[in-house]
Amino acid sequence: MVSALGDGVSAGTVDDAASAGIVVIAVPWDRVPEAVRGLTWDRQVVIDATNDFAADDLQGRTSSELVADLVPRARVVKAGNTLGADVLGSDPQEAGGRRVIFVSGDGSDAKAHVVALFQDAGFAAIDLGDLVTGGAMQEIHHPLAGVNLIRLGGP
Repeated sequence: MVSALGDGVSAGTVDDAASAGIVVIAVPWDRVPEAVRGLTWDRQVVIDATNDFAADDLQGRTSSELVADLVPRARVVKAGNTLGADVLGSDPQEAGGRRVIFVSGDGSDAKAHVVALFQDAGFAAIDLGDLVTGGAMQEIHHPLAGVNLIRLGGP
């Protein structure tokens, strides 16, 4: 797998991955607790790219708020979950513009890191606010899920 992905990729353990500065959680919703159980979180930025497709009862909270509870001391940013993998994996520059990625989180510093990551990859990042407000818009079955926008011009 490493050779197929190319330069800049290396293999490691789950603990290695969790100790990185930016960690992406991209597992099926019902596997999130198992994926993060027993890991130590110390101010890492955690990108929550998960979706609760079953639309479980989240008791009035967003799925990212629940993820934040599972990764104490990490800084959670919801991003990369509104588009399918085929769209995310395609060239983000299309029709003279850049594909939009939505970002939500409670910390401006953490969001700035995630915005920079996506912008460096060629996307246009739009900050939707905190995990409650912006996170709700990004949830599956909510306004921005599956919306594939291209930003023309501008930053």
